[in-house]
Amino acid sequence: MSKLLGMLCGAALALLCANSVNAQTLPAAGKQMRLVVPFAPGGTTDILGRMLAQKLGERLDRQVIVDNKVGGGGAIGTEAVVRADADGSVLLLHSGAIAVERVLKANLSYDVQRDLVTVGTVALGPFALLVNNELPVKSVPELVAYAKANPGKLNYGTPGIGSSVHLTTEQFKSAAGIDIVHVPYKGSSPALAAAMANEVQVVIDPPATAKKLVAAGKLRALAVTTARRTDFWPELPTVQEGGVSGFEAGVWFGVFLPAKTPRATVERLNAELSALLGAADMRSWLREQGLDPVADKPDQARQRLGEDIDRWQRIIKAAGIKAE
Repeated sequence: MSKLLGMLCGAALALLCANSVNAQTLPAAGKQMRLVVPFAPGGTTDILGRMLAQKLGERLDRQVIVDNKVGGGGAIGTEAVVRADADGSVLLLHSGAIAVERVLKANLSYDVQRDLVTVGTVALGPFALLVNNELPVKSVPELVAYAKANPGKLNYGTPGIGSSVHLTTEQFKSAAGIDIVHVPYKGSSPALAAAMANEVQVVIDPPATAKKLVAAGKLRALAVTTARRTDFWPELPTVQEGGVSGFEAGVWFGVFLPAKTPRATVERLNAELSALLGAADMRSWLREQGLDPVADKPDQARQRLGEDIDRWQRIIKAAGIKAE
């Protein structure tokens, strides 16, 4: 009897210690947690951030608020997290644009690879390749053939120089071996409006908004940019299926913490994110946004960031792109 009692007490003590250690990987219960989104409310990153904050707060039984710190193409919000307490109380949700920022902006006061630690990638989505309805092409092979027959006569619109859309289209140009002219606008909406008005003939955009425009008959969709088709728009082929071998691009969203955050805290938050991303309701919600859940490990997310930085360096150098 005494032996059994001892075993039970030992098990209880072990559980108590485990819970205590687990609690220590998070900031003090009374300290508010913030998820910094470095873009304005209403965009994809913000919408995703609000859902993640709600679900993470439910899992941790504490409030996680979204803090939109806008400006500098994402740099103001990123710097705020770099300078924040490294106790897990302030997280950053950023898109793959953070890799572009690292390459294109020489005057940043921080280095994302040195001053931030990756918690994990949460979602990945494609872009949709769209054309004006008056352009006599209905597939990627037809677009490539038309562009090669009319070098320099087609224009493509983007939300601005150095944007993910700009660099992805340059990547497509290079892979397809075509010459189309860049026309930058101040945001996605003006670029899409220009495509509908035939000021530009080609544009790429996330599927969630692109599909609505196509359904309304305002633009024509040719393909998605990822290596495989998206469940959100399964009838749309990939650019690779259209004959542009090796082309793959998309937009990812990841969570970061200040670089000095304890490894145990990083791993605890990664585990919590992975659990909520594994839930059926969250996976369903993401697919409704045209995104696929990822839930990778911190080191895998760090590798993704590094590979993106290397890729954008090559594309930016080849295209001669300079920040405005």
